[in-house]
Amino acid sequence: MADTVIQLHQVESRLYRLAVDLLATVHDTSGFAATMSAFTDLAENLAGHRPVACKLGCSHCCVLNVSVLLPEAVAIAGWLSMHCVGTACAAQLKRLQRHALHVRWMEDSERIHRQTVCPFVDARGGCSIYPVRPLVCRAVTSLNKEDCLAALDPSQFDADHAVSMDTTRKVIMDTAFCTLARAMKQQPMMSRSIELCNGVTAFLANPGLAAVLASGADLPVSLWD
Repeated sequence: MADTVIQLHQVESRLYRLAVDLLATVHDTSGFAATMSAFTDLAENLAGHRPVACKLGCSHCCVLNVSVLLPEAVAIAGWLSMHCVGTACAAQLKRLQRHALHVRWMEDSERIHRQTVCPFVDARGGCSIYPVRPLVCRAVTSLNKEDCLAALDPSQFDADHAVSMDTTRKVIMDTAFCTLARAMKQQPMMSRSIELCNGVTAFLANPGLAAVLASGADLPVSLWD
């Protein structure tokens, strides 16, 4: 147990030092994108890659609420802007805006029952933003597909089924999330989390908000209303 505690402390220390160093250099969307790329690369290396049951086309858990820190939302918005062409960008923004309004205040149980699938799930059942997916998404795995089907059965309200997962990955990604928030306060920088689609929509619609965040100024409270 002592070794585990020491190792987790070392993981947190490495992630924190990197986040502080990277965030100190950020001024715009590209800076946040570079920061999140390096930060998640370290988190992934620390978490390892234990074999799991999750495969392309298995998107059962992609109905759950996902909270992101603001640098994550900026990086995802920047990635979408780079991979979007012409009128498809405007259509994508409208789709995300509709989804953000639809799921606002919706609990996980209702999202499961209604099968409110994340708008980033593509036609193959894969994640269309996989390279820049949130830390919360990176934390969730399953070692048994049947566990997921039982826990996320839309016909059952408040089903109490445990899902076996890679607990090491879960702990490290959760630690990365909290550590990034702590490093943002050190800047100082607004460290509130936000619902995934709501956050991405905000930075897609107004890219200038990235510079506001980097400057240490507060973002409009209306983003969370």
